[in-house]
Amino acid sequence: MSGVSENRKRKRNEKVAAPEADEEITDISSSEEHVSDGDDVEEELDSEEEFEGENPADKRRRLAKQYLENLKNEANDILTAERTEAEESGAVLDDYNNFDAGDLDKEIISSRLKEDVAEQQGRVFRFIADKIDIDSARTTFTRVGENNLTGLSCYQPQINKFDHNTFGKTNNSKKLYCYTVSKDMTLTKYDITDFNARPKKVKSTKGGKQFIPEGKTEYENTSEGHYGQILAVAASPKGDYVVTGGKDRKLIVWSTESLSPVKVIPTKDRKGEVLALVFRRNSDQLYVACADYKIRTYSISQFSQLETLYGHHDVVVDISALGMERCVTVGSRDRTAMLWKIPDETRLTFRGGEDPERMLKKWLKANAVEKEDGEIEYPDQTEAPLFFGEGSIDVVSMIDDSHFITGSDNGSICLWSLSKKKPLFTERSAHGVMDPPTPEEISGEADKDIRIRQVQDRKLVKPYWITSLYAIPYSNVFISGSWNGSLKVWKLSENLREFELINELPNCRGVVTKIQCVETGKHGRETFRILASVSKEHRLGRWISTANGARNGIYSAVLKTKA
Repeated sequence: MSGVSENRKRKRNEKVAAPEADEEITDISSSEEHVSDGDDVEEELDSEEEFEGENPADKRRRLAKQYLENLKNEANDILTAERTEAEESGAVLDDYNNFDAGDLDKEIISSRLKEDVAEQQGRVFRFIADKIDIDSARTTFTRVGENNLTGLSCYQPQINKFDHNTFGKTNNSKKLYCYTVSKDMTLTKYDITDFNARPKKVKSTKGGKQFIPEGKTEYENTSEGHYGQILAVAASPKGDYVVTGGKDRKLIVWSTESLSPVKVIPTKDRKGEVLALVFRRNSDQLYVACADYKIRTYSISQFSQLETLYGHHDVVVDISALGMERCVTVGSRDRTAMLWKIPDETRLTFRGGEDPERMLKKWLKANAVEKEDGEIEYPDQTEAPLFFGEGSIDVVSMIDDSHFITGSDNGSICLWSLSKKKPLFTERSAHGVMDPPTPEEISGEADKDIRIRQVQDRKLVKPYWITSLYAIPYSNVFISGSWNGSLKVWKLSENLREFELINELPNCRGVVTKIQCVETGKHGRETFRILASVSKEHRLGRWISTANGARNGIYSAVLKTKA
């Protein structure tokens, strides 16, 4: 019996060892021809099989060396470009300009290391406001066939890996894409890689009544198409999925290649309309703001819901997130902004809601003058600026992991910090005020004096709402939009305590529903392309009818950095 068992063991060992012999026979270095480029070599060197036996310390050391090598290559590219420009321009290198390339190389690497550490810690490190050349910006407007665009999202691959000026001349396959959604249930994909051209339409898909589910329960709302207005869209950081949501109370995950539905995830609530979407940077975590006062978190790679967050007392109309596992939401008419620390299961509440009478009293007190006899003289109320009450906070965008900005229906843009529950700085009527109505428009009285009294001086003047905000992540620049005909570019101060207007981007006619920004180019020489979805109506309703010359389309502005 022992001999039989030994034979069985020997046969079993031979069977196990057979695949090793096959692998040796089919080895690349034997008889087959194999041509590999640089990318394949890097994939082989970085494969898990090559470094399977290394310990964690060796792995960290290897990755650190690769990271420094990449920084050195980038620094060498910058130096080569500068020397080439100097030679082409005929500049003569004197003793002052003949710098040491090694010292400059170390300086570039040191600055990049500092910026990477700042990004990991969630602090502002890109002070680019003074470098952007807005005066020479190229603006275009692309008309679209969709009815009333409600959202826009861009896929931004890893920066500093390609240049839009050399697109089409190399074999680089990385491209920039933009996705738009509209009230007529259309999802459209555009190619925006070439900054010198208008967005090029690639594909589109449209919903309709055929996708209305037969079942009456929310769990059965899984038809592979939208049958209600699409109000939000978000492209995944990896570029493989794009997610849409709207009034039909469900999320649809689409493949970016074919725009075919991959997964349908219902919110399972009869009031769970999806109003805003955002992906966490470099992650598959999706944060969803809904009309049932809840914030839902999803893992798109697993197509599953993770958590549900409660706290708002009105519909959650906008949401923003960056690298850390946290997000900021605004609750419309509850006039609050909430920052959610998801791993800690805690939140911070920031309360807005400006009272015009209180602000007027504060202004009168601040501008009062004390006479010689001790009596206080207050200025006339007609000299006071216009103050408007804050009815709702509609938009939000994170600057870094501890600062964010909000926009309201009274035209105010507020800067917030985690260290204070009230705004650090407020810019009132940021996009101006509308023209006041004439006495003939609001009164039918024949007497002119009565008509003038019914105008109530300036009390009927209304500000332009802030309908969209976008802050370039970890930088001191953000853009705001309304329907006054232009986008405004703002600059944060160095201490992040206030901001000021830099310039305006003109010829943006219509209601700006969403703003995004993509960039290309080497470090320190980026080119920014600002994209905005423009509509004839507000994305959540039809309250705005004063946008003269409004059109449905995509507004584009290309901004270069100064040398």
